Order: sequence, then C-alpha cells, then structure tokens
Amino acid sequence: MNLTERVKTKAVELGADLVGIAPVERFSGAPLRMSPQGLLPGAKCVVVVGIHHLDAAVELGGQPTPHDTGPYDSQYLAMNPKLDDISFLLGRFLESCGYRALPIAASNIWRYRAYKDLDVDFAPDLAHRYAAVAAGLGQIGWNGLVLTPQFGPRARFVSIITDAELEPTPMYDGEDLCDRCMQCVNNCPTDAFRKEVARINEIEIGGKVFQFPETNKWRCAWAENFCLDLAHNIPERVDESVILKYLEKYGMRGGEEGCCLQFCMNPQLRYYDKSYCRPPRRKKQCHETDPEKLLSAIQEILDDAAADIAAIGQAEDFDDEQLIHPKLHLPDVASLICIGIRIRPECEDNDDYLSVVQRRLNYAAFNVAHHLDLAGYSAITNTRIYSELVAERLGIYESDAEYTVVLTSASLPSMKRPRPKSEAICEPEQLRNFSREAGADLVGFFTVERFERFRDALEAAGASLKESEVVEDIGLSYGPYVPRIIAEDAEIKEPSDWLEGAKSVIVLGLHFPDAALDTAKITPAETVGPFTFTRYEAQRLLGDAAFRVIQRLNDSGYLATLTYDLTGLASKVHSSRGMLPDMRANRFAAILSGLAFIGLHGCPITAEFGVRQVFVAIVTDCPLPDDPLYDGRIDCNNCEKPCIAACPTSAISSEPFVIQLEGKTIEIGNVDCFACDWAKRYCLSSQAGPKYCGLDVDAPIPQDRSTLAVAAAVSKVNWGVQKRHCNITEECLRVCPARGQK
Repeated sequence: MNLTERVKTKAVELGADLVGIAPVERFSGAPLRMSPQGLLPGAKCVVVVGIHHLDAAVELGGQPTPHDTGPYDSQYLAMNPKLDDISFLLGRFLESCGYRALPIAASNIWRYRAYKDLDVDFAPDLAHRYAAVAAGLGQIGWNGLVLTPQFGPRARFVSIITDAELEPTPMYDGEDLCDRCMQCVNNCPTDAFRKEVARINEIEIGGKVFQFPETNKWRCAWAENFCLDLAHNIPERVDESVILKYLEKYGMRGGEEGCCLQFCMNPQLRYYDKSYCRPPRRKKQCHETDPEKLLSAIQEILDDAAADIAAIGQAEDFDDEQLIHPKLHLPDVASLICIGIRIRPECEDNDDYLSVVQRRLNYAAFNVAHHLDLAGYSAITNTRIYSELVAERLGIYESDAEYTVVLTSASLPSMKRPRPKSEAICEPEQLRNFSREAGADLVGFFTVERFERFRDALEAAGASLKESEVVEDIGLSYGPYVPRIIAEDAEIKEPSDWLEGAKSVIVLGLHFPDAALDTAKITPAETVGPFTFTRYEAQRLLGDAAFRVIQRLNDSGYLATLTYDLTGLASKVHSSRGMLPDMRANRFAAILSGLAFIGLHGCPITAEFGVRQVFVAIVTDCPLPDDPLYDGRIDCNNCEKPCIAACPTSAISSEPFVIQLEGKTIEIGNVDCFACDWAKRYCLSSQAGPKYCGLDVDAPIPQDRSTLAVAAAVSKVNWGVQKRHCNITEECLRVCPARGQK
C-alpha cells in the first residue's frame, strides 16, 4: 500500500467519512497568508477529511428559532472535537512517516480583522471549505458552503498540510450540486445574501469557477459567532462597532443553527416532508437492515467509548409514559439508546476528570447515532429528553452516573448491558504498556514518598513559583476586559489532595507535531493558531488516555483520578480555546517520574521530544515503584540561552534554583511569574501573540507589580471582538533548540 492509500486508510480508521488530497497548485488563488505554502513552506499538498452531520440533527434543530439549536449541538460537542482529533493524529502519522505535517483546527481560531496585507475579515488559518473543493470532495454552492455528492452541505471538514508528495484526488466533475433554489437566501434570518453584499465572488479552484455572494461576515455572524439575538432590529450596516454596541446594550442570547445549512440540499438528494420538518430532507437508503448486526456495531462503539452501562428500549414502551415522549424529539423514533458513565466518589469534584467523562459521553452518543445515520436511519443526540428518566425507565439508573440518550428510527432489539470488566493489571510493565496502547508516548511512575522528599527540598529552596492573586475577566467573550481580582492558593498541592490514600502517580506525556511550533509567527502566515490548537488537542487526547488507564485501575480494584496540574502551581495561557494550563503544568510530575528535566525557561524538556509535549498525572492508590530520575543530557548546559533574549518581558533568569534529590542535582528554571503572566496570561505583550492576531498591545511592566496594576492595564486595551481569539505562543518555547530524538 503506497503512502497515499495509507493516509486515506488511516483517516477512515480515525473516523473520517470523506478523504481527499489537494495539491498546493490548486490554492494558487489563495492569499499567501492563508495558503498551504504560507503556513508550511515547502508544502506539497493538503489532506482534507470530512465528517457527515447527522441528518435529523440538521433537519430538527434550530426550532422554534435558530437559537434553539437542540440536536444540532452535536456539531460543537462531537463533530468539531472529532475533526480536531483526526487532524492532530493524522499529522502525527505523517510525521512518523518522516514528513512535516501541520494540523489545522476544525474551527474557532481566526483573525476577525484584516491583517497587514491580508484584506480579509474572519480569516482562519486555512479555509477548509476551499480546501475541501480543492481536494475533489464537492462544489461551492450559492450559500458559500461545500456541497458534496454524498451528503449535500451536511459535512464539516478539517485539513492537514504536509510536504509529503501524495497522489491528488481528481476535482469533482459530476453534475451540479447547487440548482440555486434560493432557500438559503429566503431563510437567512439576517438577510445576509441580499443586504451588504459586496459583489458576486468568482473563485477559481483547480480549473473550476464557483460563483456565490460575497456577504458581510459581520452580518452573517450576528448570532452564530457573537450570540446576539436574531429578534433585534438588525441595522442596515453591520460592522465590529455595531456588534460591540449591541453586545454592550443587550448581552448575548446564544448561538444559532445556520439556516443556510439547514435549508440547503442538493437537488439530487432533496425531498420535503412537511409533517416531519420545514427544511428539506436528504434521500438515503437503508444499507443495514439486520437488527443484530446494528446491535453488534453499537456494542463495539460503546466498548471503544468505555461506557459503563447501556440499554436499548422501544419507543412504543414509552407511549403511556407521562414524563417522556420520544416522538416530540424524533418523529419517526423506534428505539432509545441510553448510555452512562459512572463518576466514582474520588472523582466527583475533579473538573479535569468530569470534562473527560463528558467528552466520552458526547463521543459515544454521536458515534452510535452517526453509525445508524450512515446505515440509512434517522438518529439524533443532544435533545432535551430527560436522560436520567430514560435510564430509570430502562432499569439502568445509578445515582453516580452521567447519562446521554440517542434516539433512532432503527428498530433495535432491547438490551441492557454493563461494560465487561477488563483483565486486572497490577505489574508496572503491564500498566506501562497499557498506557502506551491507550495513546501515551511517554509513561513514568513515582511514589508519594518521593514526592514528599521533593516537596521538602523545593520548599527549602525558597523559590517563588506562583502568584497568590490573579486577575480574571468576568466580561463577555468579546469587547472590554472586565477585571476581577481573585486569590489563588500558592501552596503546593500533594497527591493526597487529589486522592485520599494515594500511593503513587502515573505520568503520561503526548507529543504534538513539530511543525506546529516550528512555524509559529515566522512563516509568511505569521500565525500562532496551529500551536494553540495542538497544545489544546494534546491535552484532550491525554485526558482520553488517562481515562482508560483509570478505568483499568478501577477494574483491578484500585482508585485513581487525573489532573493536568498535580501541584496546582501552573499558571494559565490565553487562547481561543479558553484559558489553558501553561506548558509548565505537571513539570514536577515529569521530573519525578524520570521523563524530563526542566529547562532554563521553566518548561519540561524530554530526550524524546524536547519541549514538544504535554503531560497529565494520574494519582492512584496502586503501589508502583519510583522510576529512575532523568540521567541524560541536559541541553541547557551547552545552550546559548536564546530563551532569555527572546522573552518579551525579561521573565527568565540566567541562574536557575537548585535542589538535591536522591543524590542528584536538579536545576529548575527561575522565572518571574508576574512578568511571565503579563505576557501569556494577560496578553499585554504584543510579541507573545497579540500582534499576530491583529491586536496592538504592548503595555510595559509597571513598577507597581500588583494585580491592581494588571487590572488597570487590561481594562485600558481596545480588545474589540478579537479578545476571544487572542492566542499566545511563548517565545521561550518557540526559540528553544531542544527538539529531542524521536
């Protein structure tokens, strides 16, 4: 199998419904800053993958108003995260084959304003819709969306740029997929296809020309991006200032399901059933009619999701039920699938763990519904049906579990099924191997006793590791920064703070593709988006791996929980994905498990990947041994220390602080926490990231180094709507020469 076929096969294994390869020549009309070559110099092609929207979610969501997204929320809760997973993992696959690969996020990282010579508002790093067309997956319709021959506009896409020479997919050359029925125009709640249309675009991609209106994106994004109420009397002219004034006056109502998507369908696939829904439906055939085969596939999905309990019931059994009416949510419902994951007492107050559980539930529900949808049935998730009541009705309710429900038109056999317990693992090497199988690149152990010795040595060194007060933004996602000062615990947390009776800690590390950091700020695109995406995505995938390890420990009779910041000493970094733990999070856990040393910039460095990984810690009462402390080459000893010169706030000292542990000398980078946070947490240094997002922010560090000074500084900045999408790439990481030996 050649590389192209291997890439396509891998994409499908990861969950893609559509895969295409676009050579960079098909992007000749793209602005350099939004082109494959501008993002990854030397790029040869773009791999584009797509996932199909659940038809019933599109058809039945957005009722009674587009704000009432309902089952359409599966896009945000499962589709985009799955596309992110595929982008990241396919990028890693290409890197493992010896090529550079730059994964791009599915959505929600962009510049709202024109940037230098890039005269484009709402500019993503790469436009996936154009990439999908360039990869031969469809056409651009009058609504500006990609129409595919299989699913119409009901697919979302993600792209991976690479210098691998893959075989291009031919451009789509079938019958026209858009007949200009104008349902997108007639149903647009902001009238974006008629008002403030600059021109009719003519976009050439791969020798094909596509025409569609050049809409005013500020008008188009009124509700979808900025969550403004569609009931407002929308002005004749909409721009950033109008958006900000309406946000200030009225606040946010919520997002929307785009009517340009909902009311669009290829003429070849379109039909109407007004008793079912207002929008057009997609014609499809049942490809799998054997209920037992469908049930077997569902059970495989549930096993992969590590769901603890599941049951299938018949919709007809709910006919006399006064509290649950499945047909209100799916008119042709025949079966209900209830899925649950238990929350053990030691994890019930752990937000890191709870977020992983919710992600697993969202994936389990979507993957089940998606399989049924592709088999030819209606299937939806994220309805307003009472999941707990369904669980009780089906006999699987447990007070310590979280539930979700899939509704489908498929007539499935009734079923009640607990998760089969996995084989117990007690030996360290068994656990190490299982952790790698679960997705970790690096695995290490240390005991609570080692942690206590380290804590004592750290406290004796007297280093200041965290600010005792921080400033939070309590304003809206867009517009002014509204500061609130809060106290934070600057004391070091211990394993027993996470789990009573803790005996040891398992540390998992995951590498993100090198190109994400190599290209940050310095390529023609001048973007920091891919690095923001990969650091976030690596953390999410590590959470998945840790969840599986915890379940295996539970099955073996042990307690366990997870944390992205074991000691509680990590700071935060601002990003489009919210405030993320900084790259120093779990650095001490990485040291104590023998996986890393700490660089002069304070970040963990490994022999395998340099600074290009993130870590998660699993605290458990399973007795595990101390792995040997790191005893390899310390790159900082012979380094010219570019991190010190590059730091825009001069936060890095040339003299690390030193502790002794088990006969070894451990150096820990001495970083001025206030100055570092000024750049990465509060975005007050342009070079750290704001200027690459189009924000002119360069506030000097004040003599009064207090949170009051921070509050004063952030409240004076004209953030505009870009505030939400101000992304940081720390200069110390970008210039660090430590790459590791993979």
